[in-house]
Amino acid sequence: VKSLVWGILLLTMVVFLFAILFTQSVTAYRMERGDGEIAYNSDTPELERYWSTVPRSMGTLFMSVTGGISWIEVVMPLSDLGALSVLLFVGYVAFVQLAVLNVLTGVFCQNAIDSAQHDQELVTQAILHEKHAYTQRLINIFNELDGDGSGAITFEELEKYLHDERVQAYFHSLELDVSDVRAFFELLDMEAGDNIQAQEFVSCCLRLKGGAKGVDLAKLMHDQSQLSLRMDDFMEFATKALCYLSGQEPPKHGSSLYD
Repeated sequence: VKSLVWGILLLTMVVFLFAILFTQSVTAYRMERGDGEIAYNSDTPELERYWSTVPRSMGTLFMSVTGGISWIEVVMPLSDLGALSVLLFVGYVAFVQLAVLNVLTGVFCQNAIDSAQHDQELVTQAILHEKHAYTQRLINIFNELDGDGSGAITFEELEKYLHDERVQAYFHSLELDVSDVRAFFELLDMEAGDNIQAQEFVSCCLRLKGGAKGVDLAKLMHDQSQLSLRMDDFMEFATKALCYLSGQEPPKHGSSLYD
């Protein structure tokens, strides 16, 4: 809004200054034709219509750069004043179109970019705030699960806690599927130590939140590809070992022992 106001003021000042110049020139021309008085005759109706007063001149100049009126309609009457008035009008149009309006456009574009960047920062802050709040809720759940205060939870503690339907609904609101308690516990127990630490519980719940993501599927495909390559290498090694033990010639690469 502030940039819009300053832009309108800048354009108004430019139009006002040029309007004074044209009005003075036209008034002097009409006074010349009237022997010291302004001539109100019908042979200069276009000058009276477009350039006789400052407000009319401002309206004419504004319409000239915004497509409200054809240039030929307003510049032809000025040609009676001389080539200087015509050149001044052309210079005004060029200055406003190439300088003033482009500057205003640049200001608005920059404001739009700054606003978009500010929106991105707000979105980032909102995501971080949501993650912090979600982590705090998980920590509170862990503290409730850890009834003996040992700093770790066991399968029995988790199973007892998840028997309550309200607790299951609460986990569902956190986008965590706890329909299979044993599978959920094993997914949380990454170290297979039959108990889950607080940090392990929080990090795994964050990873299990919601459905499978694209990165999860990509990682699964990558692990499957690596496992397939290792299996191929192992089968090739085992085939060569069996051939060596049986005294047979090892098969060529890509062929089977039983081919």
